[in-house]
Amino acid sequence: MATARRSAPVLAAVWAVGLALAGCGSSSGEQAGASGSAGTFTVCTDSPYAPFEFERDGKTVGFDMSLGQEIAHDMGRSLQVVQADFHTLVSGDALDTGRCDAAISGMTITAQRRRDVDFSQPYFNDQIALLTAKDSGITGFGSVGRATVGVQRASSGEQYARDRKLAVQEFEDVGQMFQALRSGEVEAVSGNISTLSWEAKNHPDLRLAQTVDTNENLGVAVKKGNTEVLGAVNRTLDRVTRDGTVDRLKAEWMGL
Repeated sequence: MATARRSAPVLAAVWAVGLALAGCGSSSGEQAGASGSAGTFTVCTDSPYAPFEFERDGKTVGFDMSLGQEIAHDMGRSLQVVQADFHTLVSGDALDTGRCDAAISGMTITAQRRRDVDFSQPYFNDQIALLTAKDSGITGFGSVGRATVGVQRASSGEQYARDRKLAVQEFEDVGQMFQALRSGEVEAVSGNISTLSWEAKNHPDLRLAQTVDTNENLGVAVKKGNTEVLGAVNRTLDRVTRDGTVDRLKAEWMGL
């Protein structure tokens, strides 16, 4: 699980937006939301979950949205983005009912989820990372000592910190966790590199002290047996990996 929000049901309002340009996001407005519409590639997502998907200036933007645009472009279609509860994505309900052709929403590939949806090849390895102030003196998990580490409740970052017997302080969401770090309430925070690198990019006084590969791979989900869409998604993932597009998107959205 990438974070608690990516592994447990979250209630969200259902509305739709259409994406205009890669990296530029989607313009607001009601959409039909049905997959398979002529000329469209409809993607379900559950935002906000920066830097993968979030709202900026009335548009849905982020790493996943730019990736979705790449897939739509290769299919010769325009991208349509539909907001949906995360549990309807991992359960396959949004895909089974035809609301969307694919789900791109920072979803970790797990054996349990594979029973309900088909996953693409991985497009992002969401490593565990430790974020701290530049002047903290902390160089990694092994040097935390008695310092308090902030974690998001029920997240991979929490589990990793607890496994190492570190003193942790739980927070309901990453926003509260980052605020505690900036205020000095905690000396470091443990979480996925995707969200921690986004925070470091936007706050130059912070730095990533260490990253650890825990094999948390994110994938695009499609309806079970939908080999046509799955094939198209995988072809684009091959292409964007080969031509450097993924590296460009990592730099743009995460500073990696």
